Amino acid sequence: MLQFDTRILSNRPLGPSWMELCLAWDPRAGRPEPGQFLTLRPGRGFDPLLRRPFAFASYLDSGPEGPSASILYQIRGQATGLLADLGPGASLDVLGPLGKGFSLPQTDEVPILAAGGVGLGPVLYLARTLAKAAPEDSTAAPVFLAGFRSAAAIPDIDFPPGTILCTDDGSASYRGTALDWIAHNAPIKGSRIYACGPGAMLAALARLARERAWPAELSAEQWMACGVGACMGCALPRPAGAGYLRACADGPVFSRDDIAWEAGL
Repeated sequence: MLQFDTRILSNRPLGPSWMELCLAWDPRAGRPEPGQFLTLRPGRGFDPLLRRPFAFASYLDSGPEGPSASILYQIRGQATGLLADLGPGASLDVLGPLGKGFSLPQTDEVPILAAGGVGLGPVLYLARTLAKAAPEDSTAAPVFLAGFRSAAAIPDIDFPPGTILCTDDGSASYRGTALDWIAHNAPIKGSRIYACGPGAMLAALARLARERAWPAELSAEQWMACGVGACMGCALPRPAGAGYLRACADGPVFSRDDIAWEAGL
């Protein structure tokens, strides 16, 4: 983890509601892993006061301007609105990489990856990482599902080959949610679930994984204040009243049974 000043390399729209920001990465911070996140503040001011967390969507060790990382985000409030107005060369105050990322599947497991909404970034990063590693370490190629309300909500990005786009209204590819596809098509034995998305989606996937005895790693979308575990603002309940875990410091990736996923619904 390192706090450093950096610059934006690109900040481009991917459609009506999506943006992709690419920033120069300080190699002293170490390589971010899929599932980890960063916090940032645009410029050097204090408006907004709190830093904003964003999951990594990609990382490159080298490029024309050195190492770089990217995030995917949607404009949802003041901070993301300010971020969307920044162009190449603008300054960012970055802290990262933070949190615990996804672990790798076993060689006898089929990785099933599901992304919903703004949970797209970390699962996309994992899908690309696993797809690249599969021919080298004999693990199964990942099955990557990305869920959206309609075709109009799908960002204009290069999805990995074989990606299954799920839409609620059937306007693109599979009609239904990523959960629907997994429930009807995933191998009964040998599947391993990875996911990030809304709380209801994670709760349903945890329940399905438990019923079928699948291991599952779920990345929580949680409001954060400090991002480093000090404020307890991102606490999530453990099962059976066994206390709380912090999304930022103990996660944001948790195993299937670490969290009472349905508690907040």
